[in-house]
Amino acid sequence: MSKFDLIAGKALPASKSTSTKLAATVTQKIKDNVDTFVNNKAQMKRLEAEQKDIEAEIITHVRKQQDKNAFDGNFSKSYLVEGNDSNLTYVTSDRFSVPQEEETLTEVKKLVGKKYDEFFEVDRNIKMKKGVVENTKLLDKIATACEKAGLNLGEIFDVGDKVLAKKGLDEKQYTLSPKKLDMWRALIRQNKPALK
Repeated sequence: MSKFDLIAGKALPASKSTSTKLAATVTQKIKDNVDTFVNNKAQMKRLEAEQKDIEAEIITHVRKQQDKNAFDGNFSKSYLVEGNDSNLTYVTSDRFSVPQEEETLTEVKKLVGKKYDEFFEVDRNIKMKKGVVENTKLLDKIATACEKAGLNLGEIFDVGDKVLAKKGLDEKQYTLSPKKLDMWRALIRQNKPALK
């Protein structure tokens, strides 16, 4: 039976394990350390999961206040979050992940309207196609004929545009209505706030 039989829906026979483990000779202290290591690892996983839930709750709570204050004209990137015995700083950054798919960008344009050019800029990258770079004769021709403009640039270069968030978008997003802000956040992802 071949491995392609699996693709066709036929089960392969179970393969025999070729790995063998040798048992290490250990002292009682190493046995204790192994138990502690395994227990600590399990506890760390539990604490990490708990920490993520707590972090999400704090961020959600403070973000509502940040949104309200920003809509009221009092935008701030950071907030002091007090606890009973300690405190944290909630900090947002002016960094966004802008989708590059044309359909999504069209939705963003519909959502923000005339503010699109205020919110975003296009970063154009032009690079030579691989075949051109590898063809030294053509590269020589390009170097000597660059001024003559006798070459079709579309056959030589790949041109790609990337939409980038403009500086200050973290504050500018609050010029949208609260209803549009919810739709905005579904389309444009801002980096998660940090708790320090």
